Amino acid sequence: MYEFSPLQPIFPNLSPSEEMSVLFARIAALYRAKTIEPSVASSEVFGQDGYGMNDDQFNLDEEEEDEQQEDRKTPTKDVLEDHFKVILERIGEIEKQQQQQSKAFLQLQNDQKKILEKVSEMEKQTKKKVFLKFQENFWNRFACHKDIEISGDKCLIAHLKGNPSGYWHSVFAKYPIVLNKHLSDFFYFEISVMKKKYDWVMFGFAVKQQTKLQGSIHCENGTYAYQSDGNIWINGERKGINAEYSYCIGDIVGIGVNFATRQMIFTKNGLRLNTSDFLVDPSFADGSLYPFVTLWFSGDKIEANFGPNFKFDLATL
Repeated sequence: MYEFSPLQPIFPNLSPSEEMSVLFARIAALYRAKTIEPSVASSEVFGQDGYGMNDDQFNLDEEEEDEQQEDRKTPTKDVLEDHFKVILERIGEIEKQQQQQSKAFLQLQNDQKKILEKVSEMEKQTKKKVFLKFQENFWNRFACHKDIEISGDKCLIAHLKGNPSGYWHSVFAKYPIVLNKHLSDFFYFEISVMKKKYDWVMFGFAVKQQTKLQGSIHCENGTYAYQSDGNIWINGERKGINAEYSYCIGDIVGIGVNFATRQMIFTKNGLRLNTSDFLVDPSFADGSLYPFVTLWFSGDKIEANFGPNFKFDLATL
């Protein structure tokens, strides 16, 4: 009789897709076998050799064919149904294998994606570690207006006290930005606004003048500042107000300079502002500038961040 094992490929020399094609053709032949002459059905379903394949495909020698000659008779209904069942089982097995292969391929794609994301993150972190090397800095009590109180473990908080009014009060950082030049191509720092009465908070870079701790530093040559009303000051000149650039309590704003290109950068809450056209004057590009902050009203209070962990991601530059 015609016995097949559903656990093994019926046509082991064929690929799954080729085997599926043959099996579906065999199913069609089985259906036709129920409506045509048995002798024709025998030839169509089982082929001249009884299996639907030639001698070479099954690699049957002549002796095997002679021994099986007696069994190659017109198939009964039960035989047709048995073959139909075996073929369906084999099709089910192939489909299951294909599903498993598809799942494995999708898993491989997901694994590759995760690996690429991890490599990208490692490259980004490596770039960030190389790029973000900053000289430790802090507010200098000896370059500070008498009404500004410096506090915090690292002397990063500047708080205007007393009852001053009608003029600016400034404090400079201890070290100029040039000290960062041998560590990085860039200098950048941020302030977070803790208290502010009106739009009279300003910070940036300026030529250090300890006698200029009171007054409008932002109007002096060599000053580059970002004011809380949205004004940008470049080398003592106001470049206009942009309401979107204004900042208030809770905002984190930053200013920086690229030593190689002299390009300025201004940020607000981690986003870069559209100020790429602003450059530091060549006469001050050697880094002879100091970070500063200027406060106007009593109670105004900020905290500086000289790096390396900023709200803005410098590695994206």
